[in-house]
Amino acid sequence: MSFLANSKHLARTWLAFIRISFIREMEFRTNFWMGITRELLWFAIFLFIIEIIFRNTQSLAGWSKSEVLIMLALARCVEGTMNMVFIRNIGEIPQLIQDGMFDYILTKPIPAQWHAAFKRFMFYNAGMFATGVALLGYTFATGAPAPSLPHLLLTLLLLGAGITIFYSLLIIVASLGFFLERLEAIWAFFYLFSETLPYPLDIFPRGPRIAITYFIPLAFVVFVPAQALTSRLVWWQVPVATVLAAIFLLLANLAWRAGLRRYSSASS
Repeated sequence: MSFLANSKHLARTWLAFIRISFIREMEFRTNFWMGITRELLWFAIFLFIIEIIFRNTQSLAGWSKSEVLIMLALARCVEGTMNMVFIRNIGEIPQLIQDGMFDYILTKPIPAQWHAAFKRFMFYNAGMFATGVALLGYTFATGAPAPSLPHLLLTLLLLGAGITIFYSLLIIVASLGFFLERLEAIWAFFYLFSETLPYPLDIFPRGPRIAITYFIPLAFVVFVPAQALTSRLVWWQVPVATVLAAIFLLLANLAWRAGLRRYSSASS
């Protein structure tokens, strides 16, 4: 099958997954609305905290209130997108391996990693994305400088690179499930780092800042795109983001293939 035909097949399959997920979600409407309500409450609490902070200071590590709100809005959009599309799916992979249910994924006529990562669309996380879009619109409508077209395009490019990096890190961690029996501590450690996404990186000491930028490059998921959207971007961050995205995607696929070989040999 050619690359174009294969891409069309995967796109049709993903649309079918989304349709099935929507039907399933509507069968449990209470869960859907509780998910939306939870995100709205979390969002309101976070806004309250930011309001308290800026009643006592004019800036946070050099970031104004409107810039912090833009970064928070971007974080909500990015986290909402990733939560809806792949985070929970990838998080379930080690459990599928332990329960022996991963064999079911291997029988499907589509790539196993793609199926495992995108098999369900979590509509109840739509509230996270919606609040991010609303806050972004509100911040720009109430006086924050609007980004120029080049900065907007760079933001979209960097968001793509950042989401690719985060996806790759998740796949690398999930691939350890082929080798280790329990991953709870590793997942907890990874999500601890992920809690830094909504915050300006400048508030952290130099050591953690370097770690989050280069070793576990979560800075490129939200912080660097937010710099582009607020005209703070340094030019070298664009090629670094794209190179890191390519490197980590390659590492993720190598880890996944090694895990599949381990799984196949253990099952034979």
